[in-house]
Amino acid sequence: MPAWFEVLIIVVFAIGAVFFFAKYRETVAVLHESERMKTRLSNDLGRYRDVPRLRALREAVLGSKPLPTDDDGNEHLLLRDGDLQLHHLILRRESAPVGDDDNITYTKNGEQVKLEELE
Repeated sequence: MPAWFEVLIIVVFAIGAVFFFAKYRETVAVLHESERMKTRLSNDLGRYRDVPRLRALREAVLGSKPLPTDDDGNEHLLLRDGDLQLHHLILRRESAPVGDDDNITYTKNGEQVKLEELE
């Protein structure tokens, strides 16, 4: 076999190897990006999974239909969380006029916290 033919075969295989590894790297990059996007979209879906429940809570609290009320005036609402466990919420609605000089507080973790929305 002539020497030029051996060199030609080696050059063709070298060029083929370069194209093969370039295509391989491109495929790996696309698969990596696909996995990254799948993870990101999965996290987004997990984050927005509770939106229908939050809408149901908003409609129950702010809606025109009254919630079931007991003898003490407490309203009762049943909601499911992300793990589909049922939670019983007891709501008490109170309203009072607020003056400009009044300090309005609410209870959070057993402590009185000043309401900042009025400032």
